[in-house]
Amino acid sequence: MKQLAPEKIQRHPKAVCVVGTGAIGHTVIDALHAGSVPDVSLTAVLNSRSGPEEAAAAFDAADIVVEAATVDAARTVLPDVVKRGKDIIVCSCGVFADRGFEVESFGSGPGRVLLPTGAIGGFDVLAAAARAGTRDARLTHTTIKRPSALGIEESLDVEREVFRGSAREAALTFPRTSNSSVALALATLGLDRVEVVVVADPDATSTRHVVEWESPLGRYELMFENAIDPASSGRTSSITAWSVIEVLAALPLGIGPGAVVLGPPYRS
Repeated sequence: MKQLAPEKIQRHPKAVCVVGTGAIGHTVIDALHAGSVPDVSLTAVLNSRSGPEEAAAAFDAADIVVEAATVDAARTVLPDVVKRGKDIIVCSCGVFADRGFEVESFGSGPGRVLLPTGAIGGFDVLAAAARAGTRDARLTHTTIKRPSALGIEESLDVEREVFRGSAREAALTFPRTSNSSVALALATLGLDRVEVVVVADPDATSTRHVVEWESPLGRYELMFENAIDPASSGRTSSITAWSVIEVLAALPLGIGPGAVVLGPPYRS
């Protein structure tokens, strides 16, 4: 009997709409234009000047929406996309610090809410440790940035701790610079149990993150020192946009470890 060659699977590119043209959005758009992400194509770009009808048409046509704008924009965009059953990558994940703003309230459907790991890593081992048990666990995320990136206009001679509190409080205090803390909290102990420390360092030429976990399962300390995206006024690490691009690259094949997947139920 003659053996038939298996048919080639025809993959249709995932259609992507990017919301926001700042530091993160611009890098994502350039990468998609350059063909850096297989099986993904850019179909629309929205910004603050885009009207409701343009946005609705773009969301309808997209398979995946990347929100790379602001927390205020995310409040509007996220429900609009989720109710259409589309996947959305949320960069302004500080939006989840608002009490009552929960994925469950948008209705159920096949779409997923995805948070890129952004400026830090180690989510695989930390999420695994959290799954093993959280009762006696502690997690602290320390961020060290230049004062201007934190909105501090005072002239500092030495580094200063400017905040210590929960991930939820950090996101409400520093909504544009606490996205990594929120993603980390939602992947592990929740927004009200992860401690966040913010340090302003006048000599900082990069952004540093230190993540410390302790539980009966073990003790982990992770440190990241990231170059700053020059288009972000010192607020955003260059790696953040590439973490979004990595999620986009994984989506046609299935989610990898580069995203936190939110959906009922999730830790809040």
